[in-house]
Amino acid sequence: MKTKLIHEVRAVKSKKELANIIKAQRISEKVLRYIVAKLRTGVSEIEIANLIKKSFVKYGAPILSFLPIVAFGKNTANIHHKPGSAKLKKDDIIMLDFGCTVNHYCSDMTRTYFLGKPSKKQKKIYENVLRAMDLAMNKIKRGERRAKMIDKTARNFLNKKFNAKKFPHGLGHGIGTVIHEWPNFKPKSEDVLPIGCVMTIEPGLYFKGFGGVRIEDMILITKKGYKNLTNFPKDLNSAIL
Repeated sequence: MKTKLIHEVRAVKSKKELANIIKAQRISEKVLRYIVAKLRTGVSEIEIANLIKKSFVKYGAPILSFLPIVAFGKNTANIHHKPGSAKLKKDDIIMLDFGCTVNHYCSDMTRTYFLGKPSKKQKKIYENVLRAMDLAMNKIKRGERRAKMIDKTARNFLNKKFNAKKFPHGLGHGIGTVIHEWPNFKPKSEDVLPIGCVMTIEPGLYFKGFGGVRIEDMILITKKGYKNLTNFPKDLNSAIL
């Protein structure tokens, strides 16, 4: 019981804690804007990952929340892909997942892009991941606070469209001084979201040998629903480079 109490106290963010998380997120958005402009054929995952690290130093946030995930093409099907020597090709899917810390408080964001016009299948996957995200957020907006019910809303939708194995991770997690904090969006989670906690919402679909799509925002749970702390476009048009 004691440990749960500590988790719950940590989960609820003060104004100052929230300000640090938001500041970290705004820096991440600056970095993402800069990185997207650098994506072109022939650049490698590791080059982009190094550029992300350098950019955070330039913007005054050298301590990252975690090592950046940069994946091109088929590598986007690997949830925790480590950037390697793969080079960006036309029609590739691109996945970027990173965050930084401000006064020890973390940010976390994922965006998926297409280098060129997406194929029918790529487009379908992207639009459905986005729809799953909207469904989960609407559930929170209507006052649902049980983590498993929020996870279920997105998961049932994606499972119906594709199948259970294509969305193999939880819908999201609490975030604070560590990147994964209580509470958790998982199918069997018994967690209830307290007002004032910051959560990620990150549905994804992954197809081995083809690629994957994950989109992730950070939200603050409020009395009336939620406030999105991520201020970066995620509609399909903005995902086409």
